[in-house]
Amino acid sequence: MSGAMPLWREIAQSLERQIRSRELTPGDKLPTEHELSRQFMVNRHTVRRALSDLQEKGIVESTQGRGSFVRRPSRPARLQKRPRFTEAVLRSGAEPTTQILKLEVRPAISAVAEALGVKIGAPVIFMERLRFVDGEPTALGLHHFSFERFPTFIEMYKARGTITQTLRDSGVPDYTRRRTAISARLPTPQEAEQLHVPRHVPLLIRRYLNVDGLGRPLEFGESRSTAEIEIVFQDPERD
Repeated sequence: MSGAMPLWREIAQSLERQIRSRELTPGDKLPTEHELSRQFMVNRHTVRRALSDLQEKGIVESTQGRGSFVRRPSRPARLQKRPRFTEAVLRSGAEPTTQILKLEVRPAISAVAEALGVKIGAPVIFMERLRFVDGEPTALGLHHFSFERFPTFIEMYKARGTITQTLRDSGVPDYTRRRTAISARLPTPQEAEQLHVPRHVPLLIRRYLNVDGLGRPLEFGESRSTAEIEIVFQDPERD
């Protein structure tokens, strides 16, 4: 190593280059302090100073007893009257993609039945999706629709690829969000694997109800997203 800059800064810059070049991606665990000390032939205090610098920049997250992990860049999540994931991501200059995990008809549990105004056990369309931004998993989405109201939803969604277009072609030209409830919890092992997050990093949980133009319940959903997110409350009068 050169003596032109502090050793801790050289280590921090080396790790940051690996992250920027995606050798290390969001959710990856960095080598331990001991491993980094051996790799750069420095003491652990120097390594801790480098990791502290990266943490201050918001690039990594370090937790005693768990280690250091690469963080995702924070991104805004606007609580809008007309939330549209794909459109919002495209406007930000990023690339959205979706992976369908489940798309089936199942009996409505009590919370779903109450939200959609159907009887417990009535058939509902259930869809589970994994959402990506620039190839990084960012959210698990759970969606419920009344099967009686949309009996051809599954076939139509497979052909169209988006909920918005499927609803439009099903006679619902517009829909808005009536309510959103926000909470947080730690991910399950499966969620941590799907979203590529450490088990100690909480997920942001958003339960919501969308309604059609007449105010009738349309979709009951839940989004489980990575916590590197900034909640922005949008004035509905300026939507």
